[in-house]
Amino acid sequence: MRRLYLSPIDSQGVKPETPRRPRLVWAAGVVVMVLAGLAGLGIFLAKQPFGFDLWAYVLAARHLLADEPMYSAAPQMPAGPFGEYHYAPIVAVPFALLAPLPFWLAITLWIGINTGIAAAIGVHLIRPLPRDARPWAAAAFVLFLPTILEISLGNINLINLALCLVAWSQRRRAAVGGALLAIAIGAKLLPLSLLLFYLAARRGPVVAWTLAVLAAGLLLTTVVFWREMPGYVALFVALLDSNQTAEFIADTRPPELAAFLGSAFGAWVLPTATLATALVGGLAARRRPHDETHLHHLALAFAPYLSLFGLLWFPYLVFVLPLLASSLHRALLFPHPLMRVVLVVALAVSWLLLQIVGEPHDAMPLAAHLLGLLLLLSVALAVLAQPEQIEITQGVKTRATA
Repeated sequence: MRRLYLSPIDSQGVKPETPRRPRLVWAAGVVVMVLAGLAGLGIFLAKQPFGFDLWAYVLAARHLLADEPMYSAAPQMPAGPFGEYHYAPIVAVPFALLAPLPFWLAITLWIGINTGIAAAIGVHLIRPLPRDARPWAAAAFVLFLPTILEISLGNINLINLALCLVAWSQRRRAAVGGALLAIAIGAKLLPLSLLLFYLAARRGPVVAWTLAVLAAGLLLTTVVFWREMPGYVALFVALLDSNQTAEFIADTRPPELAAFLGSAFGAWVLPTATLATALVGGLAARRRPHDETHLHHLALAFAPYLSLFGLLWFPYLVFVLPLLASSLHRALLFPHPLMRVVLVVALAVSWLLLQIVGEPHDAMPLAAHLLGLLLLLSVALAVLAQPEQIEITQGVKTRATA
């Protein structure tokens, strides 16, 4: 392994002292982080009324407590009207704690929970970055619009993301990791493609435990909620028969862009990327164990897009946060200065594209998100180009900032 990027050693084996980097970059980042936090708070307050998605969970829990049907007789999939419940009956059980409360109080508590989970995810992702980059990354994190919208809507995507990250951290304890991944998939099917990644990465025991826990959960749900199972099955039938996504895209403008997104090629761009990042990423993780976490985050970022409907749901973009952080970390440690700048700028452009919002039936935001995802994919692959040099540099900088 070459030592080209290691700090020089003098003839007596002593590393010469180097002047400390000026703290201007870090100080400027702190100022930007504070401003971003204030801007994020302002955007959050402007998103009222809160709890649009939370109401579906709380209403389902109220129906459960009142021994009333949880599902609509004619569900609309994939996006139904306000309050329509689209998840397994058992998912509503924890929300029984919020069901008796006034809805404003339930919203307040749930916003606090989601904010705490978002903060924990942010600390987990930002802590490994070089010191000067941390406040800048924190600013980008708190000003990421999909996260702000997810908290204001009150869905469970942040919990789902946290479960996937913790499951990966416990991958060597197959029972624990598999159980956590099963809970994430059972609550929402979004991380389903991660099973392919784990299997390709030779994490078969985790997959086995995940499937076993999912089967046990399905059996338990069927036994305990047997009266609700026909309605739950009807959801999947409605999903298979639904053309809502295609109709939504066809009604967007400009028509040329809608035609591309609705074409056979456009409709399979993201699903193909989802399967490829899971399968190829898992196979690559076998040969490059020091890259396996980065490759896992790559598969996780594209997991929600196994269905084209994922592109229509803005908060699903919270799943790219681990990949953004991992790619930034590697880009900052890239040995070639010019390439380092190019990679960081490309990540910034991707971050901006993933935040574009528009009017209803405007296809431009969908195209921007698609382009941002593909740009992020390119950067995530590019930072894998020179793993040996990056690994050496990372070791040196970690010791220097410890």
